[in-house]
Amino acid sequence: MNSNFGIRLEHKSIISVSGTDCINFLQNIISNDIFLITDSNSIYSYLLSPQGKFLYDFMIIQQSKDNFLLQCNKKDATDFVDKLCTYKLRSNIEIKQLDKKFKSYFFNTANELIKTSFKTIRGFTISNDYGFFFNDPRIDEFGIHGIIYEDKDKDLIKELTLTLLPFQTYEKLCHNNGLTDLIPAKALQDFFSLELNGKELHGVSFKKGCFVGQENTARMNLKNKIRKRVLPIQIISGSVEINEHISINENIVGKIISIDPHCFAAIKIDEVNVFEQIIPLKQGSIKITKPYWLSL
Repeated sequence: MNSNFGIRLEHKSIISVSGTDCINFLQNIISNDIFLITDSNSIYSYLLSPQGKFLYDFMIIQQSKDNFLLQCNKKDATDFVDKLCTYKLRSNIEIKQLDKKFKSYFFNTANELIKTSFKTIRGFTISNDYGFFFNDPRIDEFGIHGIIYEDKDKDLIKELTLTLLPFQTYEKLCHNNGLTDLIPAKALQDFFSLELNGKELHGVSFKKGCFVGQENTARMNLKNKIRKRVLPIQIISGSVEINEHISINENIVGKIISIDPHCFAAIKIDEVNVFEQIIPLKQGSIKITKPYWLSL
């Protein structure tokens, strides 16, 4: 892999939430703690249903005191904005989609143009004339996300002498690291945030108090009732189908939930040792992969 590369994340949208009430507005609805965000730290979070199930996930950075930028999947952006507006009520906030102002990138490294002392810790964020650069807030050393001003991206590529790699590289990185970035939201909406590894990915705060879906999320965490996990699947041979059951010794241990662009499944992790063995299916065989950051 090239030593200094960038990838355009065309599948990402940027949503601005601004106004004097924006901090309280976001704090009351998102799963993470808005007060963890500073001009040098960004976070990952969810918007959940009242029952605690997944609706949307996103990164949040602080553009200014009363203005936050949410980076989400473009396919979900319009519905996400509509959902945010249902919670707006009389709050003094403005919600706008800013895809014509910003572009999203992913970088494998930072050089002196970004910042001489860029810290390789989760969520670390800096800004400059090109835009905003932040280490992935979910797992250590995954890479750096960029929210770049649209009129600056060509200059940035030139100044960094970046090699632009195809989007498929990012797809593989997400799958290899067990990140569900590219799974359609509809495929995830039957799952609680903790089944999507939201605790381990630092997307849920258990100290902030109430948020939408907080009651079931807190109960699951307190009673350790996380019986299944969404995990990456390696296809060893043949093919798999959506909703195909995964069985070990005639016990159903999971179900395929996504195959495009990569395969993920919902796995019952307390049934048997499901990891690193070849499992035959109807038309192929698979392995269930445990991401390195997930301790079970």
